[in-house]
Amino acid sequence: MATSLAGKTAIVTGAGSGINLAFARLLLRKQCNVVFADLALRPEAKEVVAAHSSSPSRARAVFQETNVREWPQLERMFHTASKEFGGADI
Repeated sequence: MATSLAGKTAIVTGAGSGINLAFARLLLRKQCNVVFADLALRPEAKEVVAAHSSSPSRARAVFQETNVREWPQLERMFHTASKEFGGADI
């Protein structure tokens, strides 16, 4: 049974590069909004976020600088997901 990701929201830690960037791209292609949570974004990740930052007709992406070892930064990450998308599903 396939589950639709359209209209859902995911937080992807480590999405600034590598395999988690590839995962974030896949989610966006499936119409899932994505919070990119990482210490920084590599140029290719910046391009993805910029391309999906304000389009009302497709999934959106936002970046939240996050060090997952710091509780206040994790709280801010979840706050960003709530503010931008009404919460996180994934």
